Amino acid sequence: MLAMLFAASVASAQQYVISTVAGIPQVQGFFGDGASATVAQLYKPQRVAVDSKGNYYISDFYTNAVRMVTLSTGNIATIAGNGTPGFAGDNGPAIEANIKDVHGIAVDSAGNVYISDTSNNRIRKIDTKGVITTFAGNGSQGFGGDGAAASKATMWFPAGLAIDGSGNLYVADYGNSTVRKIASSGTISTVAGTGAWGLSGDGGAASKSALASPMSLAIDGAGNLYIGDVGSASIRKVTTDGNIQTVASGVTPQSLAVDAAGNLYFVDSINSVVRKVLPSGTILVIAGTGQTGYSGDGGQATLAQLDHPAGLALDASGNLYLADSNNQIIRQLKQVPFSVGAVANSASSVQGPVAPGEIVTLYGAGIGPATLTLFTVSNGSIGTQIAGTQVFFNGVAAPLIYASSNLIAAIAPYSLVNASTANIAVSYQGNTSATTVVPVTAAAPGIFTADATGSGQAAAVNSDGSLNSASKPARVGTFISLYITGDGQTNPGGTDGKLANAAPYPMTVLPVTVTVAGKPALTNYAGATPTAVAGLTQVNVQIPTGTAPGNSVPVNVLVNGISAQSGVTIAVQ
Repeated sequence: MLAMLFAASVASAQQYVISTVAGIPQVQGFFGDGASATVAQLYKPQRVAVDSKGNYYISDFYTNAVRMVTLSTGNIATIAGNGTPGFAGDNGPAIEANIKDVHGIAVDSAGNVYISDTSNNRIRKIDTKGVITTFAGNGSQGFGGDGAAASKATMWFPAGLAIDGSGNLYVADYGNSTVRKIASSGTISTVAGTGAWGLSGDGGAASKSALASPMSLAIDGAGNLYIGDVGSASIRKVTTDGNIQTVASGVTPQSLAVDAAGNLYFVDSINSVVRKVLPSGTILVIAGTGQTGYSGDGGQATLAQLDHPAGLALDASGNLYLADSNNQIIRQLKQVPFSVGAVANSASSVQGPVAPGEIVTLYGAGIGPATLTLFTVSNGSIGTQIAGTQVFFNGVAAPLIYASSNLIAAIAPYSLVNASTANIAVSYQGNTSATTVVPVTAAAPGIFTADATGSGQAAAVNSDGSLNSASKPARVGTFISLYITGDGQTNPGGTDGKLANAAPYPMTVLPVTVTVAGKPALTNYAGATPTAVAGLTQVNVQIPTGTAPGNSVPVNVLVNGISAQSGVTIAVQ
C-alpha cells in the first residue's frame, strides 16, 4: 500500500525570504526620485519587470508613471510619464509624455523598455536615450492590421508583454481575446486565439484556439509561450510548433514568470499569495498566508501577509520581485539555497497545517540524495534516516518513506499533538537546512488517489480485494476501503514509524465521516491500515442505497468536521 505514496516527478521549491525593496509600506504617493527606493512613495504599483543587469521597472499605476530602480545603487527614478493620464509626447523625452493605465512592461537585451499603454490601445517604446515612441497600435480600439506594420494595427486594451530570445515582442491583446506577435522586423501577427471569447483548442494550433481574457505572458528559454488567461482561470502553453495546451486550471494568473527549469510563477491577487506551478502540475504557495495585510519582512515568505499583489518578475538568480499593490511597495522573494520550500499533504498535495501522524511531502532543493531512495524497516518500524537524510519536527526525527534531492516524504511525529507550530529542518550529510515553520492542527485529512495527484480516481479497494476503477466498480451496498492521512492521534496513541503488523490496530480518535455522491455513508472502520506504517489510515465505507452508478462518483472524507480535498471519485455500478 505504501507504493501509492511514491512520487514519480522531480520538483524543486526552495524557501524564500521576503523583504521590501521599494516603497514605504502602506504609504501611498509619488516621491523619492534620485534617492533610495526604500524611502520612495509608490501608488498602487501594478507591474514589475527585470532587465539583464538586475535593474527593475515598476508600473506606478495611479501616478501614471513608469519608474526604474538601479540595482547597483538601489536608487529610484521616473523613466516615463509626467503624472497626467492621457496620450502625448511621442518622439520626445519619455518623462514628459502622457501615458495611461500601464498593464505590461518588458525590457529587451539592448535595454529598451516597452510598455502597454493600455487605455491608449498602444505599445510604446522608451529607448536607451529616454525617448518615447509608439511601437504598436494606432490608438483606435479594435482588431486589425495583421501582416503589416505594428504601428498601424488596432488593439483593444493590450496588457502583458514578453520578449523572446530573438527580440520578438508578444502582446496579450486582452480585449481581443488574442495574443499577438510583433516580429523584430516590425510586422504584427496573431499567434493565439481567434478573437472569439472562450476556452478551447487544446492539442491543436494556437491560432485556432479560443482564449478568454489573456492578461499575462512569459516565455521560457526554449521559446515556449505561456499565457495567463484570467477570463478562463487558466494558464495555457503554446509550444514552439504552434500548438496549445492547458497547463493549469482554476487559477488567477494576473502576472506570470517562468524559470530555466520550467517552473511557472504567478500572482494570485484574489487570495493574496504567490504560487509556483511545478512541471508535474503541482501548485504550491511560495509567499503569503492568504490573509490580507502587511507583515513578515525579513522572514519566511509563506508566513508573510500580502495585500492584493499584482505584478511579478524573475531575475537571473531566481529571485522574484513582487508588486504588493495595496501595500504600495515592491517586495523581493530571495531564494534560500538549502531549504524546504513547501510542505504538503502527501495524499492531497494541499499545503496547510500539519497534523500529528500525517504523511507529508517536503519540496526543496538539495535536501537529499540525487536518486530517489526508499525507506528501510527495522524491528517492525520505518527508520528515520535515508541515505544520510533526516527530517526533524521540533527537534524530533521523523520516519521517512523516501528521500531525494528535491522531494522527501516524511511522517509528522505524534509528539506534535501538543504543539501549535512545527519547526521543520532537514539534515543531509551533516548539513542542516534553514527552518521552515508550519502551523499544527488536530486533523488535516487527505485522500490518496490512484495516480498520486490528489484528484480523480481514489486509491480504493473493493470488498473482493480488487482495486476500484471504471473496469472494477463497487456495487451499491458493498463496502470499499479508502486510504487517508492527516486524521491525527489514535487510540492507542500512535507510535512513530511503527508498522501495523498485528491486531488490535490503533483507531482514529477524532470522528470520521464519509459522503458518497453527497449522501452520508456508513463507516464501520477508521484506523491503521494492516501491515502499513502508522499515519496511513484505512476507512471502510458502505456505498449508500440510491447512489447513481458512474465511473466518477464524488467521495469525500471529513475528520472532526474538517474536509479532505474535493475532486476525488470512485466507480460505482
